[in-house]
Amino acid sequence: MPLRPVAALAAACTLALLGPSAAAAVALTPLPQSVRESEGSLALPGRFAIAWTGCREPMLERAAERFQRDLGRLTGVETFAAAGPRLEIACAAADPGALSLEAREAYRLQVTGEGVKLDADGPIGVLRGLATLRQLIETGPDGAAALPAVAIDDRPRFAWRGVTIDTARHFMSIETLRRQIDAMEQVKLNVLHLHLSDNEAFRVESRRYPRLHEVAGHGQFYTQAQIRDLIAYAADRGVRVVPEFDVPGHARAMTLAYPELASNPAGAPAAGAQVLNPASEAAYRFVTRLFDEMAGLFPDAYFHIGGDEVGDDAWAGDPQVEALMKTEGLTTKAQVEAHFHRRIHQALTRRGKIVVGWEEIIDTGTLPRDIVVQAWRTSNATARATALGHRTIVSAGYYLDLLNTAQFHYGFDPLDTSAAGMSPADADAARKLHPLVGRFVTDGVVVQPMAPLTPEQEALVLGGEAPIWAELVTDEMLDNRLWPRAAALAERFWSPREVRDTGDMYARLAVQQDRLRRLGLQDQAARARMASRLAPGASEPLLVLLDLVGPVRNMAHDKRVPAAIAGKKIVQNLTAMADAAPVDSLAARAFLARAERAASGEAAARAAVRADFEVWNANHRRVVAIAQDHPAVREALPISADIAEMAAVGLLALDALETGKPLAPETAARAKVVLDRADAFEAASARPIFSFFGKRPPADLIIMVTPGVRRLVEAAGG
Repeated sequence: MPLRPVAALAAACTLALLGPSAAAAVALTPLPQSVRESEGSLALPGRFAIAWTGCREPMLERAAERFQRDLGRLTGVETFAAAGPRLEIACAAADPGALSLEAREAYRLQVTGEGVKLDADGPIGVLRGLATLRQLIETGPDGAAALPAVAIDDRPRFAWRGVTIDTARHFMSIETLRRQIDAMEQVKLNVLHLHLSDNEAFRVESRRYPRLHEVAGHGQFYTQAQIRDLIAYAADRGVRVVPEFDVPGHARAMTLAYPELASNPAGAPAAGAQVLNPASEAAYRFVTRLFDEMAGLFPDAYFHIGGDEVGDDAWAGDPQVEALMKTEGLTTKAQVEAHFHRRIHQALTRRGKIVVGWEEIIDTGTLPRDIVVQAWRTSNATARATALGHRTIVSAGYYLDLLNTAQFHYGFDPLDTSAAGMSPADADAARKLHPLVGRFVTDGVVVQPMAPLTPEQEALVLGGEAPIWAELVTDEMLDNRLWPRAAALAERFWSPREVRDTGDMYARLAVQQDRLRRLGLQDQAARARMASRLAPGASEPLLVLLDLVGPVRNMAHDKRVPAAIAGKKIVQNLTAMADAAPVDSLAARAFLARAERAASGEAAARAAVRADFEVWNANHRRVVAIAQDHPAVREALPISADIAEMAAVGLLALDALETGKPLAPETAARAKVVLDRADAFEAASARPIFSFFGKRPPADLIIMVTPGVRRLVEAAGG
């Protein structure tokens, strides 16, 4: 069996998935380090007969039983209670560092006609191998399940592969968090970073400071028992839970519960202030005792203290802070922050914790090198933090709440420098738009020319983490907003750096998303529920439309920001079409693949695309009909009409391709109008700051099938 490099496997997967032999493809996400393919397969008529050697512990027993249950969910075959082939699991040794950066995650997997052998370096490696084995399961036309004959040798590229979920802006139920952990296990993500406090709320029961959850929890918080259960649930799936309690800024929830903790400049009311008082010994006692309690609740070695976005005028005019600065010889606001961070670092270090903070902490002055920096505004911060000797987690380029495509995020590597952020020209233009905008467009968000990381700096990059901030994400929306893009980033963090083929990634991503749905992901169900609210009893045309569109990018859908710029305050209900739309429609991606093949002359693809266009045309008529009785649908009518117009010109383009005659000039001009309009609407939200001011499309919806239609029109001479 010759070794098949990952790049070659990727090409093979693309050809198989985009062509007629999709059922035969081995579509793995993330791609393993190496795969050897052989002729033949292993029939899977029932549950595996598992034989263990080496380490065997209760966590692995539970993992094996969970895997057995998943077989039926993946295949739909009820006979999975029957006896099946042999699965030999060899775990080399118990791993004291199983839930740490030192976890032994490497595994080898071999499938032959005789059975399956899984050889892992440690218990977590067993979990990773079982995740890959789930992905190998195929069902034929007759419903029979089988595994292809393969040999896989695999290990992660980075030790830290995570997602950040914000529970402060919108509360996420335990059930919803468990679903995300289930999906994380399947794609080998291993860190769940929970953002548990902010200006909006404090979400964990505190027995030392009960007003935090009683007052600032607003009736939605996690009990300590729920947290312990969630941590155990995640640990069983090889996922660490890292808590974040943001200080000294983003602390309005804390000061709402305990106003005496707040900075009090010029006698302003302390209740509801966003920043803790760095000159108050009471504030230090509070944070130290609270973090001591939370450190006992969350066993992970890493503890995130936030440290971001403390305004330049946060403590201006506070007489206590002025006295502190005089006493300690501090001359700048940044030095005051550094003083605060050092005190908190000392308290957490005594508790045995490793402190993590957002990138702003390295701007405050000299801090202990053992503080881990999370780079978020640009990848410049990765270069700066590692140059100072800090281990670094990269989130720059991975903000899923900005509603960019998987392709966008997939293009950034954790080791890139100067790869994510605003250009200097964009920053200058943004500062001129409005004084409020200028406050947020600091040098920290501007990409600067940076040298590539040295080998020593690369060794300090722990991995990557994809945040999903919840200003515009509810519990109902989380599955839709997080997946499948998080799976694409799981590959970026696990697979070799040279795995960069976007087309292949999308081909495998579609297969993986369907697997996640069979295992419990609720993105489709939530979308159907949201559509049913918009048009009760008549939601099916909306579901067809939602497959073809996506929400505007970046912050363009946040109606609160332009309202704030205008001096108003609004509450945005997240129940609109744009809230239900998939961020990166895999149906639209599949259409683009069909359109490419149709433009290249494939007859079957042309027939399929023609059928697509006929459906779009008919669906617009249905959307028009239901809009008469359902006002919430009317805002999207211009978008549906433009899709119908694209279908009309697309049909003419297909006719031109089939007859060999170019498109008539008037048809080409007609196509240009609708396609250019769609592109202009998408471009208006392509950059974060300017997304507030660009011309918003109707219903805040981008037409995602535009590239495929344009490809056909151009091929037809338009």
